[in-house]
Amino acid sequence: MSQKEPHEILVVPLEPVQKEPANPAPIYGRSDDRELRQGEIITDLPELILNLAHFIETGDALFDIETHPYAIVISQDCDLMQDYSAKNDNAVAPDKLLPSILFAEATTAQLLRGHAEINKDIWRRAVTNKNERYHVLEAAPSNSDTLGVGLPALGVDFKRYFSLPRDEAYYRIANGASRRCRLLSPYFEHFCTRFFYYQYRVALPADHQVKV
Repeated sequence: MSQKEPHEILVVPLEPVQKEPANPAPIYGRSDDRELRQGEIITDLPELILNLAHFIETGDALFDIETHPYAIVISQDCDLMQDYSAKNDNAVAPDKLLPSILFAEATTAQLLRGHAEINKDIWRRAVTNKNERYHVLEAAPSNSDTLGVGLPALGVDFKRYFSLPRDEAYYRIANGASRRCRLLSPYFEHFCTRFFYYQYRVALPADHQVKV
């Protein structure tokens, strides 16, 4: 009985697994402990609101507290940097000090999507930042968050903004509010340009009537 030749084993190389390409322009960077930055995201930021009815009735100042789960710094980067240097680096430059810091109120994209006035067509444009009133930011990864947990996708209604006195803003951040991450260029410019464009829009008495 003849001995059979051993079978030859054919080794076929596997195709490498295709990975998603890395984003060439990262969206977020970690916050630091110096000046606030334009496009920086703050969580749990309280705002004191004067109870006007109580003040008119009694003459005494009574404040309600509204805590913003998410707020995004809108004030100009250069103004924030000059203000911080003038205030903290013993520079005598009162013209560089900011009286207040402007913030855009934010919420989760999921909550924004649930607003009654946002129908399917509005959301389709809003989620790609093609609707002039709304802006949506993708989730921030944990490695870009100072707390190391990441942030959900956020939505901003450009009608919702507020300001805090400069010293109060830094006090709140040092006592409870958290600096999480900041939008990097060109994403913070894109966000802020869209915010200020919305504030700058002009209402016309009537649309142009053109027949072609």
